[in-house]
Amino acid sequence: MNHDPSENHLENLLRGLAPATVSPALAQRVDEELKLDMNWLGSTSRRPGRLPRWLASASWASLGAAAAVAVMSFMPAPAPSASLAENPAVLPVATIREWEDVQNDGIHYSAERLPEQHMTVISRERQTWIDPRDGAQMTVEYPRQQKLVLPVSFQ
Repeated sequence: MNHDPSENHLENLLRGLAPATVSPALAQRVDEELKLDMNWLGSTSRRPGRLPRWLASASWASLGAAAAVAVMSFMPAPAPSASLAENPAVLPVATIREWEDVQNDGIHYSAERLPEQHMTVISRERQTWIDPRDGAQMTVEYPRQQKLVLPVSFQ
């Protein structure tokens, strides 16, 4: 390589340089800033670099989820069977009707001139079905209004 004598002189000058000593004021400011940073972390007894407790639990949970996904990806998909085609896709579980209001519409007379009590029943019906293939539960809720006619006998 081609070495210029001025380059050697420059390198020798750079090697001879030493860093300046830190002033006491700068050292004190750095110490104060570090103490403030440690206060932000909470307790000073906590070792720096230690992970929070919840992170270890979350790591194990995500590892389990990843293992489950890996196992499920190698399992063959279930073929649709003839029994599912014969059976309904969802099975009824419950039907619940709750009365919200009952209104008395009074006594009216029919065409045969018989007294009848007319009532309006306002209710809410909730039906629940379950899918036996995967256990999914479906609930449908809808309002209902019925007019009732009851016979009346005066004694």
